[in-house]
Amino acid sequence: MQLDFVATRRHFSVFGLLLLTAGLACLLLASWRMSQTQQVQQQLEGQLWQLQAPPASPETDTEATALVAADRLARQFRRPWTMLFQRLEQINVPGVRLGQILPQAGDKASVQLGGEASDAESLYEYLRALRRQGGVTDVYLLQQHWDAESEALRFVVQARWDAGQESVGAP
Repeated sequence: MQLDFVATRRHFSVFGLLLLTAGLACLLLASWRMSQTQQVQQQLEGQLWQLQAPPASPETDTEATALVAADRLARQFRRPWTMLFQRLEQINVPGVRLGQILPQAGDKASVQLGGEASDAESLYEYLRALRRQGGVTDVYLLQQHWDAESEALRFVVQARWDAGQESVGAP
């Protein structure tokens, strides 16, 4: 008995190489076809889902309400706010400081004014001066309270101002 442990070179046959190449090509082709089939299936499932969904009912009332609200907001932005600010700056009552101006949304050009006064008489004088101011109407004192920390009378006033014909693009 004779054992030879020396490795001999193996030769690849041409037929084996062709068979390997053909197998890889078939594998790639099958993978490509499978991805195409999955894509078509997903498209069909999407179309089926759209067909099975209940028809969307037109929400004309909701849309109309939203359009009206958007129009009101647009009109509010078109008001001549600088004119109001100038009118408020013209009112000079000693002991009264205006701290905030909050425009109120809506068709009426109303605004809330917040500030502080040194005493009640100064506050009431400011309210009278605001009522005398041209274009400002419906002046109401909404709230007042004494702030002991700052030693001032804090107040909130609501007023309506008439922008008149000066509002740009107002309907």
